[in-house]
This record gives sequence, C-alpha cells and structure tokens, in this order.
Amino acid sequence: MTPVGGRTRLAAAGAVAALLLGPVLAGCGSAGATGGASAPAADLARGRLQELVDGTTSALTPAVRFADDAFRSVPHENARRDNDGSAQLTLRRYVLTKVSEANRPRLLEQVRAYWTGRGYTLTENSAYEAGARTSDGTGVTVSIGVPGNVTVAATAKVRDPGATEPFGPAPSPLPTGADGSPDTVPRFTDPGWS
Repeated sequence: MTPVGGRTRLAAAGAVAALLLGPVLAGCGSAGATGGASAPAADLARGRLQELVDGTTSALTPAVRFADDAFRSVPHENARRDNDGSAQLTLRRYVLTKVSEANRPRLLEQVRAYWTGRGYTLTENSAYEAGARTSDGTGVTVSIGVPGNVTVAATAKVRDPGATEPFGPAPSPLPTGADGSPDTVPRFTDPGWS
C-alpha cells in the first residue's frame, strides 16, 4: 500500500494519460449509435471501468503512485442536440510518479503488451498515447501530457444516470494546488521511472 495525498492506494504499477480530457474511447456513441436503450446501466459499467484502470496500472513495472478522480458522466446528444438517453461514463487515474522522457516509450510498450495479452483491440498507437477497446465496447487510454504527466482513462457508453458524479466524489480528494484546483502533476520520483 502506498500513501498518496493522505490516503492509501494500492500501487500495483501505474499507468499513463494526460491531464487533458483524453480522447474518448470506444463507447461514445457515433452518429449511428442507438440511444440509451441499448447502453448498460452506469452501475454495471462502474466495475468494468475500475477493472480496466486497475489492470492497466498493475501492468506497469516498477509500480507507480497514483490518484483517482471520481467517475464522471457526460450526457450524449443526438444530431438535434437533444439528450438521447445515453452518456459517457469515465474513470481517470493520474500517475503521480515522474516518468522521464526516456522511459515513456517503455511505459506505453508495457501497457500495449498487457492489452494485447488480454485480447483487446488496439485503437491508438503514438509516442504519447496508447488506446484499446475490449470485446464489450469499453475503452481505455493511456496519455502522456506536455509536462510528462500520465493519465489512464477508461470509458463506456451507459444509460444516462442523470448526474455528473453518479457515484459521488472521488474516494479521496485529488491533490490540490495553491489555488485549490486539482494538481495532478507528478511529484514522486522512482529510480525505475524518473
């Protein structure tokens, strides 16, 4: 167990993705998507997204420190800008271990190897991002931002739960900066990554 920001988090090896609202993976309805009727309930997708984030970070060796955001839901609109009854549910994990520029390709290689071994379909493959889709349509990305911050984001299309944070706030608050806003810039060093 690794303490992070006053809470204890299981540090089974951390993963990556940018502070930016990383690209939406599989599951965000396209123009031809059906409405909320075919999308699963948010509570059913919740465990799957947690599993994707946990599995992705646990694939990293050595382990990294991280902090999780709350599950967030954004309603999906149809072409007329009406809510179509579905939403995108996302869970983001911010890696707080510094990953040097030289080690970023290795981090993304570890993630891609894990996903491929699980039978996921790779959807993104660049020097700063890796993405995959599972057979059930959920997606996961690892993104590296400009200052080297890494974010893992898992996303699924769900029936609109009617709330931005349908399961409440994050288990522990994200680290905050002097201005009170979330500060997820990596701050911990590790000889294997930093």
